[in-house]
Amino acid sequence: MLLRVGRSGRRGAGGAGRAPRIAVLDGLRLLAALSVVLFHYLAGSGTIPWQRTAVELFPALHRIAAFGWLGVVFFFMISGFVICMSGWGKSLQQFWQGRVLRLFPLYWAAVALSSVAARLGPQTPGEPRVTVGQMLTNLTMLHEPLGVSHVDTVYWTLWVELRFYLVFSLVVLLGTSYRRVANFCWVWALGSVLAPASGIPLLDQLLVPQWAPFFIAGIVFYLVRRAGRFEAETLGLLALSWLLMQHRLPAVMAWEGHGINWKVCLAAITVMYVVMGLVALGKLDRIQWRWLPVAGAISYPLYLVHQSLGVRVIWRWNEQWGAWPTLVGVTAAMVLLAWLLHRVVERPLTRLLRRLMAPQAERPHNEAV
Repeated sequence: MLLRVGRSGRRGAGGAGRAPRIAVLDGLRLLAALSVVLFHYLAGSGTIPWQRTAVELFPALHRIAAFGWLGVVFFFMISGFVICMSGWGKSLQQFWQGRVLRLFPLYWAAVALSSVAARLGPQTPGEPRVTVGQMLTNLTMLHEPLGVSHVDTVYWTLWVELRFYLVFSLVVLLGTSYRRVANFCWVWALGSVLAPASGIPLLDQLLVPQWAPFFIAGIVFYLVRRAGRFEAETLGLLALSWLLMQHRLPAVMAWEGHGINWKVCLAAITVMYVVMGLVALGKLDRIQWRWLPVAGAISYPLYLVHQSLGVRVIWRWNEQWGAWPTLVGVTAAMVLLAWLLHRVVERPLTRLLRRLMAPQAERPHNEAV
């Protein structure tokens, strides 16, 4: 996704007036993806994906990787920022078309690859067999509410993202403005507090109280970006999101199933707030390294395929290759595969879908049907 906003957050016009790219967000997304990769490869206390334990093979790196799940938290915060930015001034149809084009082409490819690997590739102990029906239902990205298991467990975050898009659609439908978006954040924050006690499962599902503070923080940081400064209301919203986050954090940590330190996690997430604040104020706009757009492009496919494919390779060959060569080689291979998926699958399939989704009047004359 191209992230082009000016210091005020408004999109620049074409030509010389085009606003600079927020390139640092691309790098932050890749950093978040790599932290999740290390978490899945190294944080487990059992033998999978290594015949010996990661604790034994990587004693120091294992302790760091245990916090890699926080990359998901950073993803959600960045998503709040980017989705608010990409939905600003859009119609509901344009908003959802953009979301479909961004998420589904790579997701379909990942589901297909993961399903083939699960059926034909090396199997880890206790791994359930992927059925054709399971694979087909996963293609909808609605398999979790339908009660169908994930082809790859990393897909759980996509259902969280879809629910965020659904609730944010209300703002897009009404028309984005500072007042409407800020009101949305206040109402969502309050609703996320009341939902668990409401006894209404649908409300709890829609408002995702466990993860809402991170999305809200990202949205508010984009409001700061547009204003070019922090104001009393945005500071209040950020304080509220941070306080709700620290309250939810023990439950999130327990859900992750790792005995890690609450204070360390809270400090790490607070650093994320600080970094996003610097992005919002334009303090990191000077970071324009050439490789950052590529980093942003491969972060999503890397997240989608690294576990189902990488874990199998590690399990099958780590004893022959050695621990460090396996870790470095598999991680590099997953990054390369992510780049290939971006170039070979995402680009052409996105172009095709965009042409199919375009209104008939916007198509070339010879494409009208």
